[in-house]
Amino acid sequence: MSRDRNIQQHYFTRDREGIFRTNEGFDTVAKSAGLDNGFIKAALHPYCVYKAPQELLARGEADEGRYPEAFGVFHADSGELVIGRTVYVSADFTGQRSAFFTHHYVVPKARLDDFVRKPERLFAIRGFRDSYDIQDGKTIPELDELDYDAVAKAENPDRLLGRLKLDRTRFLQLLYAVMSSLTNKKKVYVALDADVSAGSAEAKRLMQLVYRCLPYAMRRQLGFVTYQSEPEGKQHYHVMFVEKGSIRLPDRQLEKDYLFDLPNERIHGVDLSGTEHSYLEYLWEHRGDTAGLERFYDFCEEALQDVGPPAALAVPTYSQLSELFRIEQGQDGLYEQNRAGTVKCILQYLTAETAGRKKRLNDLLGKLIRKELMDGDSVPTAEFVTPLLDYYAFADEGTKTLLIASFALYIRRAVSAASGDIRAAVPLIDPLRKQNAVFLSVLKQLHEQHPQTAEQYAAYRITASGSIKEFLEEIKFWLVSADDLLLQHFFRNELLKKVKKLLKAEKSRRMEVAKNTYIYFDRLPEREGKPQFEDFCMQIKLEIQLEMLEDLTPAELSYEDLMQLEFMLDPPQPELLHNLNSGGRMTLDLLTAVYRVLTLERRKPSDVVETIERLGPLDLERAQELLKKTLGDKVGPETFGKIAYAFSRPDAGVRGGGGYEASYDFDRMLEYVAAQTRGTDTIYEFMLWSAGDSRFSGGSGIDVHYRAALTRYFDRHDSKAFKNKPIKELLLSVPNEAFAAVFKEIKLKQDPGIVQFVLRRKRKLFRLGLLVLPLLLIIILLSTFWTPMMGAILRPAPTLTVETLPEKTAQPVVTVKASATDGGYDPSPSIFVNGQRVGTGQVSAPVVLMIGENTIEIKAENKYGKASEPVVKKVTLDLPMQGPTLPASGTSKAGGGTPSGGASGAQTSTEAVAGPKYTPANAKGKPDTQTNSGGR
Repeated sequence: MSRDRNIQQHYFTRDREGIFRTNEGFDTVAKSAGLDNGFIKAALHPYCVYKAPQELLARGEADEGRYPEAFGVFHADSGELVIGRTVYVSADFTGQRSAFFTHHYVVPKARLDDFVRKPERLFAIRGFRDSYDIQDGKTIPELDELDYDAVAKAENPDRLLGRLKLDRTRFLQLLYAVMSSLTNKKKVYVALDADVSAGSAEAKRLMQLVYRCLPYAMRRQLGFVTYQSEPEGKQHYHVMFVEKGSIRLPDRQLEKDYLFDLPNERIHGVDLSGTEHSYLEYLWEHRGDTAGLERFYDFCEEALQDVGPPAALAVPTYSQLSELFRIEQGQDGLYEQNRAGTVKCILQYLTAETAGRKKRLNDLLGKLIRKELMDGDSVPTAEFVTPLLDYYAFADEGTKTLLIASFALYIRRAVSAASGDIRAAVPLIDPLRKQNAVFLSVLKQLHEQHPQTAEQYAAYRITASGSIKEFLEEIKFWLVSADDLLLQHFFRNELLKKVKKLLKAEKSRRMEVAKNTYIYFDRLPEREGKPQFEDFCMQIKLEIQLEMLEDLTPAELSYEDLMQLEFMLDPPQPELLHNLNSGGRMTLDLLTAVYRVLTLERRKPSDVVETIERLGPLDLERAQELLKKTLGDKVGPETFGKIAYAFSRPDAGVRGGGGYEASYDFDRMLEYVAAQTRGTDTIYEFMLWSAGDSRFSGGSGIDVHYRAALTRYFDRHDSKAFKNKPIKELLLSVPNEAFAAVFKEIKLKQDPGIVQFVLRRKRKLFRLGLLVLPLLLIIILLSTFWTPMMGAILRPAPTLTVETLPEKTAQPVVTVKASATDGGYDPSPSIFVNGQRVGTGQVSAPVVLMIGENTIEIKAENKYGKASEPVVKKVTLDLPMQGPTLPASGTSKAGGGTPSGGASGAQTSTEAVAGPKYTPANAKGKPDTQTNSGGR
């Protein structure tokens, strides 16, 4: 055997020296050569510990045999299986101190399953050492195999459980706690109701029973130790048997774990209520059947290939697998209780990737499919069929054939059980549609063996389409999955009936639905590359058109509706024309004529005229009313040409009394455009557009009937149009001279009466103007220059008016108010005060007085040099005297307030009286100013 598969050994105790220390103390004293020192320190040393039971220490027990051994098993982080035993040593190498001796076997990961599958390799090992003499060296041999008792038999489970006082419930609680601890990080602490010396051996027997009840995946994770002095968590130990009396509650640290204090009949943390117990029940039933459990776990091992730890360590997983195992072993009753659940459970573990390695599950599923096929009373559900459909994808060819036959038979059974009602089988058939190959194979088999069922299902699916979208998707599905069925007579009839129903049901979207459906079938043969569908699609298209014509009321159609009918009207198909009665043909012709007018830009005007001329008088009227309705909200430059057809008169000709009738009802046409575009200038744009259209211009530049209609329109409806300058300029700028002349005439009619009079008699008025104009000029000149001329000739003197001044005053300033006029020849004569010009026309001038009598002279003078007679006013300034009386100096002429500032006489006082500055009130420009300083 290669070295990497050898089992390594490790001894640990207290001695004079060790591998890792040179002085006395606890240390590794010997090891196999293949053991790494780092592994020993990290993985083994933490588990080299022993605390003797308090009960034995308290009584000073000296017999080493009375001290329980600690048998432990755990899995290192690197995957090795560590099997160890620690025993009490009453005296170490000194003979003075107690110690312990630990012996470890380290099994490489590659050989783990040899021990997992055969628990006796763990629990019946005979080669553990109790001591070692370091004189024998620090290296001990590697082992190919461990010495164990291969024929050792485990104790009867019931006898063991009875002795340990573990009834069915407690044992199952212990099993559940051990299993759960592998995933929820809780620890399991067990205190047995046994003698302290026998407790470890009893724990080992109990763990052997528990270990045999665990599946291999759990065994690969489980760690345990059969003796520990008290509850203390270790990383890789899940189950720890502790000294009796060491589980003391309450304890926050312990209460979060699973506690089995059997001496006190106390179990804590385990609750099986609400848990699925079938697996635990199975274990209880087979607790003594070691071979049976191994067969079950072999089944689980195969089923759980490629399944990750969470599922492989979960109790519910083994509940499922225990039922599958029992069904495999012949317990068909379990399958019959839950057929769909069983199949689904199998396929939870059986996948395309693992099917080749999971033969037992494959065989079991095949067995159940054949059983279901042979059971004539069984009607499977959709929950049963759906998982099988997933299985079909990776089943072998023989199983696929079996499944197709089974699906077809299940469908027939469901229909038969429902007295022929296909709806009972729909839940079984619909899941098959997810895989076209399966669906087609099943449907073909049904059609061959029981055609009525296949036809009923096809009819049901078509009928069940609730909308046109679902209907077309259904057609597409059948094209891909079973296109030959579409050509069957029954299928075609169902499609035709469904098309009629959909067109009647989709009233608000009937045109759109009809169009989309027609286009779908029109393009189907080419799109799908199926020319054999030409006749089939032609029938569907014909039915759509006939149904539309039968239900249509032309007067109710909108512009959008008519555009949706393009598929039927542009142009009408020959097969449609051949299948119409007279009423349908009349409706089609009417709609075609309207459609061609509305799509005038796509065709020649002559084609439109030809279509309209084919209509009878009544249909023409209906067509024109429909045109007016559909174009009502679309009147504009792009529709002007179309509007004309709504007012055409194809039968117009020579009247009996001579002359021609108008080819169009121009009056109503203009009124229609104006009414539909009220509040805009569109009617004027229409008039301008019509000037360039031959239907309105005629041979003379404008049709006489249209000319009259224009005049009548403005007279009746728009008598003030030409008073609006932009409209007037717009209409008068028309490039057609005939139209321009008409608009000028209309404008003249809308002008004021005087303007009309002048414009109509402008020649006579021109001649009269030549005579009147010179006379008018003379009158104007005379009226302009008469007054100045007469003023220059007559030279009248202005008249001066002066308001009264006080004869005596105590105020040093008086105000002179005067006005002057000369009869209109000079409206503003100049006014002078004391020879100083103070203003024109009317003035108010302040004058500074001297003490004593003051003379003020006022006169006026016009622009012709004529002056008025001067007006002289005398005002005496009488101020209260302060101090001795001064002799009078005689009369003085006031003038201190005038711009000249001079006095006309000597002042009577020797002390001059200063007067205020004088500013002419009405003087223009910068005024002259003067300050009197006294008499001179």
